[in-house]
Amino acid sequence: MVEVSTSILSIPEGEEANTFLELEVAKTDYFHIDVMDGKFVEKNTNQKMLANASYIKRISNLPLDVHLMVNDIQRRH
Repeated sequence: MVEVSTSILSIPEGEEANTFLELEVAKTDYFHIDVMDGKFVEKNTNQKMLANASYIKRISNLPLDVHLMVNDIQRRH
């Protein structure tokens, strides 16, 4: 069995609702959320992905597949 997790990182602003609906109709199994902190990787997507995840949870029952690319290492002295 193959499952499809569709990345939503590149969805243009203002097209989220239509895109999420089209993906659900196309039978995607998961919405893939890329969370980047701007430290571990250059791009910071925290706010955009939080907004998208919150919106998806209001309009869909599909699960979220979250990929964390963050630098949470704390140095102890």
